[in-house]
Parts: sequence; C-alpha cells; structure tokens
Amino acid sequence: MNNETKTEVKMYQSSGWDIKEDTPEYVLLKRNESSALVHLIVFCLFGWWTLGIANLIYYFIANKTKKIIK
Repeated sequence: MNNETKTEVKMYQSSGWDIKEDTPEYVLLKRNESSALVHLIVFCLFGWWTLGIANLIYYFIANKTKKIIK
C-alpha cells in the first residue's frame, strides 16, 4: 500500500469507517450509520405490522461501503 492510499484509509478510519477487506488491488471500507434508538423507534412504529422487516430495511439502508483502489 503506498503512502497516499495509507493516508486516505487513515482519514476514513478516523471518521468511523472500518476495514472490511484489504487485498493487493483495493481496500474495502464499511460503515454502519444506524443507531439503536432509531431501530427501537422503527420497531415501535412499524415492527408490529411488518414483523421486523422494516428494521432490516433500515439496517441495510444505513450500511455504507467505500472501495479505495491502490
């Protein structure tokens, strides 16, 4: 990994991103922006009618990924 890539990865890690995969070609970063409070609110509002499907949808919408090419 060159210095520019290391700097970029460190910048993302300081912002709350985690390294999910580190290969010779790229670094895959992942971040989940969901919170437990919002999950509870979604469940209270929609959980009874959707059997928790609304919480799963919220979880996948809040997941972010970023690929950095080396």
